[in-house]
Amino acid sequence: MKALILAAGIGQRLGELTRDIPKCLLPIDSSTTLLDYSLQAIKDNGFTEVVFITGHAEDKLKEHISKNWKHKLNFKFIFNDKYSEFNNVYSAYLATDIWDDETVLFNSDIIFHPDILKSVIQYSREGTQSYLVIHDKKTLNAEDMKVKVNDKDEIKQINKGLDIQTSYGEYIGILALKGKERIKFLESLEKNVNEKRLNIYYEDALDHVLSEMSVYPSSTKGKIWTEVDTKEDYELAKNIAKEIGSPCTIK
Repeated sequence: MKALILAAGIGQRLGELTRDIPKCLLPIDSSTTLLDYSLQAIKDNGFTEVVFITGHAEDKLKEHISKNWKHKLNFKFIFNDKYSEFNNVYSAYLATDIWDDETVLFNSDIIFHPDILKSVIQYSREGTQSYLVIHDKKTLNAEDMKVKVNDKDEIKQINKGLDIQTSYGEYIGILALKGKERIKFLESLEKNVNEKRLNIYYEDALDHVLSEMSVYPSSTKGKIWTEVDTKEDYELAKNIAKEIGSPCTIK
């Protein structure tokens, strides 16, 4: 299997913390970074290849991988030279040629209990359905990337602007798309880029075609996770790391 990690962004809301490093290299303790937790879960779930879409401070990311992960997984880097101009729809678009049915996309700025990935990989291996990992056991807020499902449990909308009361849960930044669902999403990425809609999220490109797709939620089942956009998120990530253990001890 192939992990596709979007890691081009600047992380402006974190200020000086990400001035010289990608957000995913924020230190969790003296020996590990935010990224190390995702990579350990990726390795433990049988992935053999990791593709990074890089941008801000790419050299620091490559250095970290060479020093800590070089002989544990196979890595490829695709540089997004528009990382400071466009939103992540363009990063996802840059991966269209290498994105196949064995590819799982990860946002790079998340930390999650490893059981969350184990569940979606199990579902993906057992069939041909497509999944988004959804935290469906929390009180939602305006900034969450919310989803709505229909009576068949299919995700039909994904957007921060969805109504909090009628939304099913929050997308956490991991998805596995297969078959025609994958193709429709990649076509939507290409269409948005070609039509110069470059200030949107890849989730917006997905939202444009979800009505034509069968994509299902893979629940976090209440397991801990967070994305890191703010300094408050960063402190939460450190606390989560303490609960799930360091990458070298995650089983």
